[in-house]
Amino acid sequence: MNLKAFIILMMISSLDSRITVDLQEMHGCPGHSYDIDFSNVEFDFDYDGYLIVSGNFTFLKDVVEPYAAYFHSDHMERGEWRPAIIHKNVPDFCAVIQSPLEVWYPVTQHLSKKRCPYKAGSVVHFDTVRYKFPVAITPNFLGEWRMFMEQRDVTKDPKPFACLMQYFSVIEI
Repeated sequence: MNLKAFIILMMISSLDSRITVDLQEMHGCPGHSYDIDFSNVEFDFDYDGYLIVSGNFTFLKDVVEPYAAYFHSDHMERGEWRPAIIHKNVPDFCAVIQSPLEVWYPVTQHLSKKRCPYKAGSVVHFDTVRYKFPVAITPNFLGEWRMFMEQRDVTKDPKPFACLMQYFSVIEI
């Protein structure tokens, strides 16, 4: 087989593959709990690449303004977790929870209560919300990841008050 035929064959075979995300269950970070119980929320991906969110989550403590949040990720590289490109510090999540400019808005716009405070014990229901990631998930994202949501403002708080973590894998099928 000549080189041209090989390259064409490789291009055609790559057209059949697609990249998807395999999400594991969310849970508190080691040594931390979190103010929201997401154990009854299901996350899945459809064939079009949309994240499907459905189920209920429960506030375990009152969530009031200002509610600092820090989102960040790690990527497994050569057997070690290393800080990755996803990170965002939000000094007051309550102030921007309904902002159409934020990455979470396609999900939070479906909240029945649109503003803080959220009282402990309040349950929020999602019924098949479709979420499209704001960036394409390309082959350079392949591998093992973990995403953190910490309750803290990284400019003021050296350690999180609460922490939630989710492992996920970006795979080619």
